[in-house]
Amino acid sequence: MAELSLPRTRLEQRIQAANLNVHEFTVRFGEAAESTGEKVAVSERQAKRWFAGAAALPRAGARRVLESWLCESVGVLFGPPSTDVEPGPTMTGEEMIMTAGRESVEHAIGSASAIDPSALEQLHAEAQRAARAYYFAPPLAMLADLVRLRNTVYEQLDRTAKPRQKAELYLIAGQVCGLLSSVSWDLGYPDVADEQARAAHTYGSVIDHPSLQAWARALQVTVTFWSGRPRRATSIASTALDTAPAGTARARLHSVNARALALVGAHQEVAAELAAAAEELDRAGDDPFLDEIGGELGFDRSRRALCAGASFVALGNGEQAEIESTAALALFGQMPERVRWEAGELGARVDLSAARVLRGDLAGAENALQPVLDLAPERRTEALSRRLVNLGRVLGTRQFRGAVEANRMGEAIEEFTALCPSRSVSHPALPTSE
Repeated sequence: MAELSLPRTRLEQRIQAANLNVHEFTVRFGEAAESTGEKVAVSERQAKRWFAGAAALPRAGARRVLESWLCESVGVLFGPPSTDVEPGPTMTGEEMIMTAGRESVEHAIGSASAIDPSALEQLHAEAQRAARAYYFAPPLAMLADLVRLRNTVYEQLDRTAKPRQKAELYLIAGQVCGLLSSVSWDLGYPDVADEQARAAHTYGSVIDHPSLQAWARALQVTVTFWSGRPRRATSIASTALDTAPAGTARARLHSVNARALALVGAHQEVAAELAAAAEELDRAGDDPFLDEIGGELGFDRSRRALCAGASFVALGNGEQAEIESTAALALFGQMPERVRWEAGELGARVDLSAARVLRGDLAGAENALQPVLDLAPERRTEALSRRLVNLGRVLGTRQFRGAVEANRMGEAIEEFTALCPSRSVSHPALPTSE
């Protein structure tokens, strides 16, 4: 809280212990509501009433958000403060350094009477760090920072009327919304992911930025085909390819289009799109937005091979799927851990396991799958879970009934998805070719 007064309720005590002010509480509450799927929010005025114990108990949706976020019942939170000594927040040295840096940036930007080049540089740098962090940071951990960064950009947009500064801020906003699309999808919110991708594309249209537009459309294609609309996904990709820049942007669109086409059984078209992606990668490397920033904005041969392996799994071609998935793993393995996409590498392992199942090699499939099954729950993503659900369905077919390895993998997959933070892994999976 802003002042150092004694807490009047357990809720206020918890918020003071977390060193949050009223505004920060409302932001965190909104983020918690989004992560739990509740369409509720709290104003600063209402939050102050909650802290003071001067309001009735909140409605059901807000209760669920508070209890999920703070892990205490509403009755306790709106009751008197605890008399136990409240443990102070503990941070590692790295966390303290990162927090101090973020707070310095926020204060410097907020203190400026007008947007100056250094403030824009700081926002660009933070957005670039987020794009690179996507490859190794848990999605839920990224969500709060991305929402905070997006809101900071929005605030700065209100403070300037200079077209050039607005264009830079729209570019950053588009980048952050695109990253929010990826994170929202990882957490199992495809509708939100689609909305964020559309927002990113709109910002790209406002400033006439073809690379941002193409990247946003590729994100939208991915969400759309995973949502069970592969024909709609390939329509989006085909339209986007008409205006996408050569190189990385087109390589990504061709690759995700191959994924969508595979789901409708278009064998020849899949091969053509993957070949086109490989040709575009020969021209890639000099896009100032996608290639220089990299991370989730980038697209290389490892990701193209990942898309190829998944495409051939969907087509039921186990032999070719194994070749491409093995190639993806080899390419991922050549990268330093700090720039390696962990979820993508694990996705290739699931695809390799599925390829071996299609070939009848259950022992090899189980061996390929083990590193995925060992993944900590907070690092599990929607795409990994959907891949595993589809694999589990194949393992449950009559062909593998009674096989010891199939039973073991099926049980392990059920345990994996039960502990996944994604909310939609229980949704119907996309059909697989058998």
